[in-house]
Amino acid sequence: MSDQQHEALQRLERRVDVLEQIVRRLLAAGAAPERITPAPERPAVAAPTAPVPRPREPAWSRAPEPPHDSPPPASAPDLEQWFGQRGLLIVGVLALLTAAGFFLKYAFDRGWIAPVVRSLLAIAGGVGLAAWGEARIRAGLRRYGAAMIGAGGGLVYLGLWAAAGPYGLVERRIGVILLAGCTVVVTLLALRHEIEGLAIWALAGAYLAPVLLAPLRPNPEAFLGYLEVVGLGTGLLAYTLTWRRTFDLALAGYFLLAAGAAGGALTSALGCWFLAAGALLTLHVTRRRAWPEARVGMLVLAWILLSVALSGVRDSPAPQLWLAIGSPFAIAALLWWQELDQNQLRAPAEAVLFAVHPFVLLALVWAADPRLLDRAPALLPALLAVVYLAVGWARRTAPHLIMGLALGGLAVAVQGSAPTVVLAWTALALAGLAAEQQGSRPGGRIAALGLALLAVPCLFGVALWSRPSDAATFTDPWAVALYGYIAGTALAARRWGAGWMDPSTAGWTARGGELLWVLCAAAVFAGGSIELPRHFGRRAPLAGDLALSIFWLVYAAALVRIGFQRDRKDVRSAGLGVAAGAGLKIVLYDLSNLEALYRIASFFALALIALAVAYAYNRKAMTSKETVEEKQRT
Repeated sequence: MSDQQHEALQRLERRVDVLEQIVRRLLAAGAAPERITPAPERPAVAAPTAPVPRPREPAWSRAPEPPHDSPPPASAPDLEQWFGQRGLLIVGVLALLTAAGFFLKYAFDRGWIAPVVRSLLAIAGGVGLAAWGEARIRAGLRRYGAAMIGAGGGLVYLGLWAAAGPYGLVERRIGVILLAGCTVVVTLLALRHEIEGLAIWALAGAYLAPVLLAPLRPNPEAFLGYLEVVGLGTGLLAYTLTWRRTFDLALAGYFLLAAGAAGGALTSALGCWFLAAGALLTLHVTRRRAWPEARVGMLVLAWILLSVALSGVRDSPAPQLWLAIGSPFAIAALLWWQELDQNQLRAPAEAVLFAVHPFVLLALVWAADPRLLDRAPALLPALLAVVYLAVGWARRTAPHLIMGLALGGLAVAVQGSAPTVVLAWTALALAGLAAEQQGSRPGGRIAALGLALLAVPCLFGVALWSRPSDAATFTDPWAVALYGYIAGTALAARRWGAGWMDPSTAGWTARGGELLWVLCAAAVFAGGSIELPRHFGRRAPLAGDLALSIFWLVYAAALVRIGFQRDRKDVRSAGLGVAAGAGLKIVLYDLSNLEALYRIASFFALALIALAVAYAYNRKAMTSKETVEEKQRT
């Protein structure tokens, strides 16, 4: 520390001391501020050579020291304290409600007290207990007071239920209204004191009221209306107060109680929109609140119930059918609108919803109208593909571009034959690659890789399985699809590194060209192994086996040659692996099954290819040795 810095620090300390004296005398009762004499200036001291300790922190920035007689800080609550404060409280409330319920039943069985008196006693006891809990909250015992209010509300619920249920003192509908009024009172108390536990208790009572007092003649439509008022209203209230558990319970009860107690009413247009209302509220709330369990769980539950509801409106008149089909479109539209925010898709839950919900929409529409698959199966996927492609192109968003190409591939898959699907997916892969290279639209390379990979099982699985046994070799639709796939993957692999590349996906697609070359080579190998034995085997079965062996040997030699030209050890190793397989086939199979002439031809081809490959390796070794000797001489 220099002399100037040391002097400045001393001046700062003197000023802080003066300010502290002024503040203390101003705060003293009845004391007037006196003239403060600054402390005498201390002489400057040269900076020592040893390390200087840190300067004393100013008094105004230091935390006040606790007095010596202050109690130590309270320790964290242990198991004993938790059980004493919460565990026994829960046990006491449940025991009180159980005792009241058993007392009402016992009194009913014995005929001790008139039913009206029993119900009124339960209601009065509940009101008094709730009032006492309210007083405890005002005294500072929030948790205890809230439990007493909940217990009082439970007693009132029991009294009203007994009056409207087994005692038959009032009509069941009036009993449900009274129980709903009790729920409103408990909810208002929860809002007043901002206690979420009371809101959950009141919500549970509101959901149980129509179940416990089910009318003799069920009215599913009225029950759905009741659930809509209670569930959606409580959901909005929980959203406003950021009560996560209350929102989850409100929406879960909304869907599950509707499915359990009014399942028949859901299989209508109004029932579908009832489910859509819950899903729309969930999407709106969870857009602003990070509650992934509600966003994903409630939306999946709504989709499942919608699939059942839509399957029940198949035979409805056309206006009601289209009104019901509009409900999943409303959910998809809101979710799609929210997904326009690129930053939101970074969350795992949002990425899953983005990838799933267009296909869920298609499944729900087809569940409502299966005949759509017969009339125009590709119409809806194609329209969705156009929408996603337009957004991906205009906003330069990779997820929308990838989804558009995927939906385009689905539109072709549900409309065309398997060979046509392979050709169309190959063309879409080239289009995606061109969109990123030429149009600077991200996501094209990822879509190209995905479509190229999906085309392999379609070509050698579905298309090959559906190929007629008497189809012409080398010229039938399957063979044309094979040629198109080989040419498309080779062109994409050759053009992979050209043009613009999305930096955000460069790590995923850095070796995409190599993967496309592997797919191209695998298609050549598998296609030749299928077509050549099939073509020559029709003339003579042994000729087909010979053609397969020769093709494997030639293919292996070609891989070794390419590996030497490109200086790729992995390619040469693959060629050697194919050659080894061909050699084993000739020795183990051809030697025992082929006739003499074909056997001679197989071994002759094996000898030629083996000698050619060995010559290439020896030539490479000699060239490498000469290069090393030349470097040593220089």
